[in-house]
Amino acid sequence: MLRRMQIFLVIIVLLSISTTGIFCIYFLGQYSDRMNVQMLASASELYHRELSAGQTYEQASVSCQTVFADESMKLRITVVDADGVVLYDNQQSAATMVNHAGRKEIKDAFATKGTATQKRHSATLNMDMLYLARYYPDLNEVIRSSVPLEIYQKGIQQMQYAFAGVMSASLLLLGALGYFYSRRLVRPLFELRSATESMAASNYSVRVQTNSSDEIGALSKAFNSMADQLEKEVRDLEEKNDKLAELQVMRAEFVANVSHELKTPLTSIRGFVETLRNGHIKDPAVQERFLEIIDIEVERLHQLISDILELSEIEGMEGELELQKFDLSTLLDDVATLLDDKATDSNISIIVEDCEQLPVLASKYRIKQILINLVDNAIKYNRVGGKVYIRATREPDRMIVIRVKDTGEGIAPEHLPRVFERFYRVDKSHSRQMGGTGLGLSIVKHIAQLYAGTATVESIEGAGSTFTVRLRIADDLS
Repeated sequence: MLRRMQIFLVIIVLLSISTTGIFCIYFLGQYSDRMNVQMLASASELYHRELSAGQTYEQASVSCQTVFADESMKLRITVVDADGVVLYDNQQSAATMVNHAGRKEIKDAFATKGTATQKRHSATLNMDMLYLARYYPDLNEVIRSSVPLEIYQKGIQQMQYAFAGVMSASLLLLGALGYFYSRRLVRPLFELRSATESMAASNYSVRVQTNSSDEIGALSKAFNSMADQLEKEVRDLEEKNDKLAELQVMRAEFVANVSHELKTPLTSIRGFVETLRNGHIKDPAVQERFLEIIDIEVERLHQLISDILELSEIEGMEGELELQKFDLSTLLDDVATLLDDKATDSNISIIVEDCEQLPVLASKYRIKQILINLVDNAIKYNRVGGKVYIRATREPDRMIVIRVKDTGEGIAPEHLPRVFERFYRVDKSHSRQMGGTGLGLSIVKHIAQLYAGTATVESIEGAGSTFTVRLRIADDLS
């Protein structure tokens, strides 16, 4: 019986490793295919954007080669019209190429008005290729991007061979170890079978009683320890299930908000571009105004994407790594000077209240982000002729408190609990008009959490708002 158990355990180990290895090799190839299809799709999109920006076929091809090609792989770009006529190919003369209406990927792209992929032999280049053809309705053409299968398959094959070699070595080593040590592992499993069956029946309170000091005793103690941990984890999982559901809702809201925030400027840009492209606007002054609006919307998109990336980076950090010593009072003056022109344009005064030197140990960039976001908001939502007060003080336990107060209209009580949420705006139309992304205060809150701190707000309607950020960053400059 014991020998049969030994053989059984060794076989299970070998089969598990073999199955895992085979699936890993298979999915490695599948992953490579997906990555290359995504690369070709990105190349087609870039090529289309370059054409839309006014570049020639050749210029757009050079841009794509710069981004996506390397010494071992030259990206092929082919442009085909609705009749199958090749308008451009960066590796062959389009005039000498046969009609491509019968090429499956091109035929499918025109038929579906979408994207089609295909692996096949290229008669033009005499090699196997991976093709991605995408139809663009504004051109009524298909842009086809492709790469040789041989080039990227060689790399993946090398990885697969290496993985197979490691897997084979692991099979031999673990097979041998499993054979020689299975005897020591099997016997305690029999002794603990009853307890294990109880555990399998969801009786997590079961424990093994033993007075032995040998392997069985050690295994019994380990089992009891595992049971303690498992029972605790089951309780934790039950508590986390509710939190997970909440996180799923937050994630869905975040995706919806990002989509909405991106769609608005993109729709505006597309509308103005279409109007200009159709030649309906003849007045140069109006054309210039349209271009200014497009530029504003592009800058808004850039700021939104930057804030999303910034927030994502901060949320993924467990602590700040780039620490430096600096004087916080000096940084307050620097930020006030930086935003002084913007405040002056709105007839608003920035007042940095007198404070002692405040040596701190933190990321100067992150603390500056907090100050700029808070002061910029205080300027945007202030009254004409209003004031912005900036103050920093020291508290016990290495805490530094930063307060930014404005004399604006204030925030209604029902909005106060949510002002630090992503994309939350008290006055959505007013916020967008002033260029806000809805992420500034969320960034402030998450930076504060990096430094074991908090971000809060107090406000009275008609009497302004005070934002307070506490950070554990106090330090000596010496």
